[in-house]
Amino acid sequence: MKYSLFVCDDDQMQVNDIVKMIGKAEEIISDDHAIAFDVASATNFVEAKEYLEDNVYNGGIYLLDIELGQEVDQNNGFDLAEFIKKQDKRAQIVFITTHADLSLISFERRLGPVDYIVKPRDSEDHDRFKQRLVATLEVAMSNIENFDYTEKLTFHYKVGRQVRNINIDDIIYISTTPTPHKLVMVNVRGKNQFFGSINQYAKESTDLIKISQSCLANPKNIKLIDLPKYKVTFVNGDTVDFSQSAYKRMQHLFDKIQV
Repeated sequence: MKYSLFVCDDDQMQVNDIVKMIGKAEEIISDDHAIAFDVASATNFVEAKEYLEDNVYNGGIYLLDIELGQEVDQNNGFDLAEFIKKQDKRAQIVFITTHADLSLISFERRLGPVDYIVKPRDSEDHDRFKQRLVATLEVAMSNIENFDYTEKLTFHYKVGRQVRNINIDDIIYISTTPTPHKLVMVNVRGKNQFFGSINQYAKESTDLIKISQSCLANPKNIKLIDLPKYKVTFVNGDTVDFSQSAYKRMQHLFDKIQV
């Protein structure tokens, strides 16, 4: 599998050194499973931003020097990480720094880096840096893979300007309301209302099935299917009608439930 890596450090020699170590890390990690790193780099904030605007990553690994341009308070690695997080939601940020005590700033800015790695000062530090880099890259790769899995299990919906998430397994069903474009989600903890359309969420959430023009159901939370009466009973006791067009789908589901 190929992973996109981006290195940004204001010292070109440091960039070259990190790129070499990434090559070594690729060899070490590939002993267990074949991977490849596609590496790009920049030496300042503006150059990095321009490159990443033209080459948008989806699940990139970013090794960023915090002190870009010798300034910690303007166009630094934190600022670059903030920009990256806005355009790559799967971004794996790794800060490379001469100061091990800057983690609080990252926490306050909600940047959620994978790791902080302190720059090596001698050959012994250099070996430790390489070992830490290998371990960190493995964590970043695992995070990217797990993100896809978690994303599939999560239902996203918007309330006002806020995006909320719920585990799909907790959803019982989603149905329309008398208010146009307003939906109600019935879940194991209660009910939530939000704006959207059944067709929209039917396309986005393949784990939910459309049983009528007004209802999306979670098949895992269906308790009974009454085929002659075109009715579904959910685990919470609610009963909802399904449409004639969904009959074959419900018949197939009925057969699975009976097994």
